[in-house]
Amino acid sequence: MSCISIISHIRGGKTNTLSKLSQHKIHIKGAMDNEEETTTEVLNEEKMELNVDEIIERYVGSFGLPQLLQVVLVSFAWVFDSQNTLVTIFTDAQPSGWRCKTSADPSLSSSWCMNNTASGGGGNKGQSAGHVCGLAAGSWEWIGGNSATTIAEWDLICHSKFLAAIPTSLFFIGSIFGCAFYGRLADAWLGRKKTLLLACILTSTTTFLTSFSPNIWVYSLLRFANGFARSGNGICCLVLSTEVVGRKWRGQVGQYGFFFFTAGFLSLPFIAYPTRTQWRYLYRIISLPPLVYTFLLVPLVSESPRWLLVRGKNKEALEVLQRFAGWKGKKLPDNIKLIIPSQATTGTGNEGGKNENIWTTRWAAKRMITMMLFGFGVGFVYYGIQLNAENLNFNLYLTVIINAAMEIPAVFIGGILLSFTNRRLLSSLSAISAGVSCLLCIIFSAASSTTSSWPQLTIEAIGFMAAAIAFNVSYIYCVELFPTNVRNFAVSMLRQSLMLGASLSPLLVVVGRLSPSLSFAVFGALAIVSGTLSVWLPETKNAPLYETLKQQGEEEEVKRRRLMQNTVL
Repeated sequence: MSCISIISHIRGGKTNTLSKLSQHKIHIKGAMDNEEETTTEVLNEEKMELNVDEIIERYVGSFGLPQLLQVVLVSFAWVFDSQNTLVTIFTDAQPSGWRCKTSADPSLSSSWCMNNTASGGGGNKGQSAGHVCGLAAGSWEWIGGNSATTIAEWDLICHSKFLAAIPTSLFFIGSIFGCAFYGRLADAWLGRKKTLLLACILTSTTTFLTSFSPNIWVYSLLRFANGFARSGNGICCLVLSTEVVGRKWRGQVGQYGFFFFTAGFLSLPFIAYPTRTQWRYLYRIISLPPLVYTFLLVPLVSESPRWLLVRGKNKEALEVLQRFAGWKGKKLPDNIKLIIPSQATTGTGNEGGKNENIWTTRWAAKRMITMMLFGFGVGFVYYGIQLNAENLNFNLYLTVIINAAMEIPAVFIGGILLSFTNRRLLSSLSAISAGVSCLLCIIFSAASSTTSSWPQLTIEAIGFMAAAIAFNVSYIYCVELFPTNVRNFAVSMLRQSLMLGASLSPLLVVVGRLSPSLSFAVFGALAIVSGTLSVWLPETKNAPLYETLKQQGEEEEVKRRRLMQNTVL
């Protein structure tokens, strides 16, 4: 082999070797690039940040079986809420009538009493009670016995007739204080679930103790305590239900929860009738369900993931959402990080708006005051019409059953209307409709003073249904008007205003025993005024549920400016 061939062979081998090395280098570089791309993708996945609404819509579902079970379990507490609220319709009712005693002592059975036995025993209840004021003590007795109602047992008639309104008024005043207590407790410390547990235990205890009241004053004090205790039930029920569903289902879920309130209302006549001669037994019976519920069903309820998130408990919030997703056979991605929307946009850290206050935020304070004024009138009319049932010339048990039955279409109609109408318009029209119905009842008050009037009962039932719609919608409206970190407090403030209105309604019911027309006139006027107030509130249909006051204020301001610009253009 020549030198030239040898040199060419060596050069060719070197060239091949360099080519292979170059290919290996390119391959290594490509692998490194692919590894960098994979690492980048992983990092991007690790940074996938979602809020509660996004996780519910993507993985859990807007409203499925897990949310339905949560709503049903939570809403059972509405039954106890309505029973304890409306029990005084029967326990504190005017007795059905009186009759003269047959006694060997002539002084206890006067001729005046004997001549008025018919009118006293079967006439109008207000007139019947008035007639006995002129009779000698011991010459007459209540039909059904002295233990049938508190009025019969403690003689809350004649000069003491206004004392009969004190227990119910104090019950609602207790609810006012309870709403403030439970609202703060649920938002800042215990959360919704533990607060519900506490409220049920206290409700059961105070209801049972009320049955041992020795006089009107102890009875009034215990009714105040019972009102304080039960006020936490409704607040936590509503918030726990609405905070686990998608935005389009909030209105319907909140409305359908009131079916359980109606169920409690409807159950009262059936419990009260067998115990009609012993008002204390009624309290003892309704004290048992909250205790059973506390130990059997409350442990199955999940805490609100929104509250857990706002309190910085991201892991627990994700666990709740994972349980909901697991019911549908889904699993949340491991790289999800729960965020509060305001943190993503403003970078406020992990405080989640804990120190924000409704009263120090101007727009929120105005909104809350308007909502409370609306709630005052609605509460006055809603509870007043129910308590005023005894002033209709109908069988009390039948009247209560009809009123309770009217809540069923009220919930259905309210739920359907909420799905496509504005909250503001629905609130206004339903309150005004209730007021007009009350004013129409005045026409039939005089005609029905001695005989039953089906037209009056029909109009009263329609008015109550409209008041029920306004009452139910007000809760949903309030939930949507305020963010998570103050939502329970806002609902509690609305509930306080509802209870304040309700606390004054028993006084009007007592006046109605003397003048039914006056009571209906006041109910009607106040309902119409309340209906006009909701015009000043913003519309919330299909609006997102915000997490903090700062976030809501900023985003609503941006939307308002865009709307103004579009209007100008």
